[in-house]
Amino acid sequence: MKAAALGKRIKGLRKLKRMTQQQLADRLNLSSSLLSNIERGIKEAKPELLEKMAATLNIRREDFFDYNNQ
Repeated sequence: MKAAALGKRIKGLRKLKRMTQQQLADRLNLSSSLLSNIERGIKEAKPELLEKMAATLNIRREDFFDYNNQ
């Protein structure tokens, strides 16, 4: 999956959980600018970060890649 598509998916899931970028970034111990870059597809999220994001959003890691579970 391309970084832009994954970033868009992360953003969508974050919004479904009613979290701001700042709230998610704080919980992940990231800067909001890094999270913004990931959501815009400028930076790629490493697998370890995706695991942490999934746990924080209370979803499965696979949900980042499964467009049928929106």
